[in-house]
Amino acid sequence: MDNVLELEIRRKIYTLILENPGLHAKKIADILSLQGQLADYHLAYLERAEIVTTIKEEGYRRYYATGKLGIKERKRISILRKDIPHRIILFLLQNPYSTHKEILDQLDIVKSTLSYHIVKLLKQGLLLVHSQEKGKTYTVVNEKEIIRLLIKYKPYHRIESFKETWIDLQWPGSK
Repeated sequence: MDNVLELEIRRKIYTLILENPGLHAKKIADILSLQGQLADYHLAYLERAEIVTTIKEEGYRRYYATGKLGIKERKRISILRKDIPHRIILFLLQNPYSTHKEILDQLDIVKSTLSYHIVKLLKQGLLLVHSQEKGKTYTVVNEKEIIRLLIKYKPYHRIESFKETWIDLQWPGSK
């Protein structure tokens, strides 16, 4: 691994991936102020050297340091890096047992978009649906795990919105 990371640019890319798993190539290039082709070249080199691995989804290849995270964590981090799922999760961490309408009112998105993302989050095992008097409500599965991931691998472009939420968010069981 030492020879592979001998070049400063590769060390910077690897360190960024290590500290911010789940970034895609364009985001890596933007953060490090690199041309896209240059970032792609070094990412491919690191992948061939088995220093980094990728998960391909929805047109993106997300990069992870090899052997640092399990598949379950990688998938969760990948979802948390997406804007709407991230906002849904943060809202539900603060407002468990919220209805579809309550979430919709807070996120300023169309109903079909919210439905699409809730179904994805349910399929990925990040949300639970509950039947209550007021209708279906949603909660985050394994809140401690999700909060830990949000703290440890803060979604790079969502740090400001998370700071605002963090003040209101309490560790489960600390109430």
